[in-house]
Amino acid sequence: MLGIALFMGLFPACDMLEDVYDGTADGGTDTKEETLREGQYYIDATNYAQWVYINLHTPTPVITTATISLDDLTETGTPEQWDIAQHRYDVKTNGATVLMTPYHSIAELEAAGLPQDGQWVEDEESETSITVDMSHMMEGFLTYAPGHKNKEIGKWVDVDTSTMPPNYTMHDNVMILHLSDGTYAALQLIS
Repeated sequence: MLGIALFMGLFPACDMLEDVYDGTADGGTDTKEETLREGQYYIDATNYAQWVYINLHTPTPVITTATISLDDLTETGTPEQWDIAQHRYDVKTNGATVLMTPYHSIAELEAAGLPQDGQWVEDEESETSITVDMSHMMEGFLTYAPGHKNKEIGKWVDVDTSTMPPNYTMHDNVMILHLSDGTYAALQLIS
């Protein structure tokens, strides 16, 4: 039996130059005040020195923020139980594997069922994986923290920095997480 949790996060875009990057294709902006439907959650992932942790194993997802120290790159406030975490465009899991589906809504996935084909992707570790400080960007360097992230779920947004401001291309494909306890969750990251 497939248990599917509907989870849509509204993630604001880059905030380096005030509101330059926060516009949407239709000229609007992504704000917490938007009308959210049942099963949708707004998560503020704009702070480079924070991870937002989500525990999907509760009736309403528990959302916890942890802070990354810019002095020694350690993290404080990480919850004991969590399933997925968001840092700007980076997403990591707590031992899950991720499969991107061809579906663009949870309803499409529910109608089709759990895909039998596809590559389930684990998180990858890197010493320079997570950008935590952009304040020296104009001087030619960024500060990175070691950590892991899932490159498959990271495909929810392409960031093209070949021009300024960067160009963001969102992909609303439904992602399936095969969690470490054997359960599944479906989610769709938007904006």
